[in-house]
Amino acid sequence: MVDNKSVKIKKVGLFRILSFTDLNMQIHRKDPIFREASDSTWKSIKFFTNFTLKVLKQSKYHLIVDNKVAGALALEKKGNSIFVYAIGVKEEYRRQGYGSYLMQFTEQFAKKHNKAYVCFSVLLENKPAIAMYNKLDYKSLGIGLTLVRTFLWKLEDKMPSEHNLKIGFRKIENQKEVKEKTYHWWTEEIEAFAGMEACELAKKDSLLELDLKAEWSVYEIITDNVASGVLAILPSDLFQSIVLFSDPSRTWNQDWSFAFISTLQIQKLIALNQNRKVTDSSKQFKLNNSSILQFFLTQQHKDNMIASLGSSNLSHNSNEDRQILYKKIV
Repeated sequence: MVDNKSVKIKKVGLFRILSFTDLNMQIHRKDPIFREASDSTWKSIKFFTNFTLKVLKQSKYHLIVDNKVAGALALEKKGNSIFVYAIGVKEEYRRQGYGSYLMQFTEQFAKKHNKAYVCFSVLLENKPAIAMYNKLDYKSLGIGLTLVRTFLWKLEDKMPSEHNLKIGFRKIENQKEVKEKTYHWWTEEIEAFAGMEACELAKKDSLLELDLKAEWSVYEIITDNVASGVLAILPSDLFQSIVLFSDPSRTWNQDWSFAFISTLQIQKLIALNQNRKVTDSSKQFKLNNSSILQFFLTQQHKDNMIASLGSSNLSHNSNEDRQILYKKIV
């Protein structure tokens, strides 16, 4: 139980913005995003600058315990919600109820500004935080992308010689159509996983953030002559990578998963990449049975993919999985 007499939440002024960023760098140093920023001096400076510019226009607060700075909170006003951009307490103040205290303040802040929801991104590996948010009745929006590596040589003996499903690909040239179809299938996934309310919140408050590059080759996935998703092929110097959104009711079951992987190999979709000009032949990928193929998928599709293809044939680092949680407060 937090002693309200010894605890305050104090607004951070403009002249303390740099110390506020530094405090967040300390609090979140074990988070993969913050940890990666410390890999080099240049990365650290770039991340520090970008974080500072981001929170500059947000509402920023210090958690004060016994007249000492114990935590930080940054809140961003969106159309229908308050997005918690940063929240955390110093290590010596954790598991004492201060996280819940900050979230209660955030919910009151949202009500004061006539916002119906509070939402934020959380690292799923942070079990204490997840337990706290569950206790406070926060639910998943089903948005966060996660990485799965597929070892094609392990799947070779498991591939059926024939498939009941016919899968094809249609190149999408128009960038407007690329964006429309990408977000269409992403919202279909969210609605199936979290419901219409979550889907509408994600769309209205622009919580779907994917930096679609013009140089990415994008294809519509066709299953038995019916559109069933979209995939974008990302240029890479190490492993070939794909971002994929698809119909939750038709894709990533076992039959579809094997048929999809097999069709990718047969059609040499990635190796051809027709409209991508690559002068260095060493960077022209050839997808074969010895390849590693990376997929960026939403959590629900990741789970279905692993169940369909088998965890021994894939590699997935759950330490970097994130999800956006939300709660309706009015």
